[in-house]
Amino acid sequence: MERMFKKVKILKVDQEAHHQDDLVALDTKMKLFINEQKVGEFYLSPHDLKEFVLGYLLDERHIKSLEEVKEIMIESSDIKVFLKEEHQLDPGNLCCYDGWFHQEQLIPRIESDYKVDREEIFLSFDMLLENARVWSKTGGTHVAAIAGQGHFIVREDVSRHVAIDKVIGAGLMSHIDFSNSFIVCSGRIPPDRVVKLANVGIPIMITKAAPTVEGIRIGKKAGITLIGFLRDGRFNIYTNPHRVIV
Repeated sequence: MERMFKKVKILKVDQEAHHQDDLVALDTKMKLFINEQKVGEFYLSPHDLKEFVLGYLLDERHIKSLEEVKEIMIESSDIKVFLKEEHQLDPGNLCCYDGWFHQEQLIPRIESDYKVDREEIFLSFDMLLENARVWSKTGGTHVAAIAGQGHFIVREDVSRHVAIDKVIGAGLMSHIDFSNSFIVCSGRIPPDRVVKLANVGIPIMITKAAPTVEGIRIGKKAGITLIGFLRDGRFNIYTNPHRVIV
């Protein structure tokens, strides 16, 4: 965990002002290349980078399976991915959701019969907080987990988007059936996060925060169950409530 945060000197003000040490989450800017072609630059936490790359490649539709990836090289601030097949990114074929760029694409619809019950929803969020080790020390990260088939895999990042990428990548490496799983995470539900779930077939997203109008629209279109405002023994279901047993 030593690469996830750094000790810094701060001036803390309460009844009086005094100097003390504080822990701050690490972040860095990294460039991503696919077959020598630059895809973009990302501010993220400099750990679990293989999971980030695999999750991003999958949930942005650059790959369909783990077998398509030939090599991942991390060199200083560059992440270089080599795919077995020739890959060309059309820079004019990008759209932007909430500052996050995606390839322009049709949103797939999820037809999964997977369901969760009320107790599982609350338990999963409690487990998320218990495993949010960097957030508990710094308050500076987002945390996400993928749950299903006996798995509960947690990843953290300073970016809410990359936290989702990392946990999807971890799920891919663990061969999780995404159609029989759900995501529980911190942070609100804008469309850019919902698109990622749609592209890999995850049918449910749970968070303590709120969705946006566009997030709800994409959730409805993709057939994803969006659950938010999880607190004090209650939650809101914004889309596709048939997957929640209450």
